[in-house]
Amino acid sequence: MDISFSGILTAAEVRRREGVPVPQLCFSMQETIFAMLVEVTERAMAHVEKDEVVLGGGVAANARLRQMLGRMAADRGARMFVPEKRLCIDNGAMIAWLGILMHRSGVRMPVRGTRIRQRFRTDEVEVAWRD
Repeated sequence: MDISFSGILTAAEVRRREGVPVPQLCFSMQETIFAMLVEVTERAMAHVEKDEVVLGGGVAANARLRQMLGRMAADRGARMFVPEKRLCIDNGAMIAWLGILMHRSGVRMPVRGTRIRQRFRTDEVEVAWRD
């Protein structure tokens, strides 16, 4: 599911020039963008018939997004998983934690066997560290 935010920043800049206070614009942008993310997430969950959602990345540290996504998950009877907040701030820490989970579950890959795939799909990852 694709999502596009084109036009949101331009609209905010126009509103700012019209005199709308910056804090009000920031709040409005956050609410709009998070609502879009939650809606797309809910659609994706329905499409793939899943009752679990993971919120990750640096944005997972945002309490408002956690609240909005958590409410959607609860309304659907779904479970939401979010790393500890201290692990959401630095993506390097999240990658390292994933490496620990993979290593603990027996996943091994020699350094020479690794490569960067620019269009890597997370839905192609074998998740061996969860039941």
